[in-house]
Amino acid sequence: MLATPRHRSVVMGRDRDVLPLLLDLHAAPAPEILDVTHNRGVMWKGTSYRPTTMDIDPTFDCDVTADFRAIPFPGGSFDVVVFDPPHLPAAAASVGSSGIWRSRYGIVATGDYRQGDNVSPAFFDFLVEAKRVLRPDGIVLAKIADLVHNHSYQWQHVDFINAARATDLTPCDVVVKVDPSHANLASSKWTTVHHLRSAHTFWIVVRKGRCERSRGAPN
Repeated sequence: MLATPRHRSVVMGRDRDVLPLLLDLHAAPAPEILDVTHNRGVMWKGTSYRPTTMDIDPTFDCDVTADFRAIPFPGGSFDVVVFDPPHLPAAAASVGSSGIWRSRYGIVATGDYRQGDNVSPAFFDFLVEAKRVLRPDGIVLAKIADLVHNHSYQWQHVDFINAARATDLTPCDVVVKVDPSHANLASSKWTTVHHLRSAHTFWIVVRKGRCERSRGAPN
């Protein structure tokens, strides 16, 4: 009998390469999935998964329009909740910007969680809701990126893990994803460099229960 291969924790590729890996390893078979930040659903293209889709922006053709801090589903409805909040600073929504990040990622300058540099305060409320709608042994798959804003490094993956522990969820695993096209954004305004140019994001696995899915967990 061949042993199950142990995959590496760094993936050179796209989200569509990471999702099947994490779902196969950590989710129940044939999982019911809710994507609470679906947007255009780019990460699912090329995969066989068809999640229930949700986004706060009604211009996207999702199953449900709602804020991920108030998920409109009964408790215990899903095996997996997928979370991909904005990863760009609010400057991307400024009047002087090109506007591509507003249209593509929903970044706004309203002072709420959709300001990319201010998304961490939304983690706790999201995780409370995610825990409620998850079935026993269910998981959250969260794509989190750190960023530099106002000359300060924003450690959002640390904030997310701390928020998970504060809601009695268990951080279980992480993949560092390095996208070949990541960090290609250039700006003539960058005249002095104080930080490395980020080229990675974290896919963090958080479970409702112990880290290992129990053998008797319902499908």
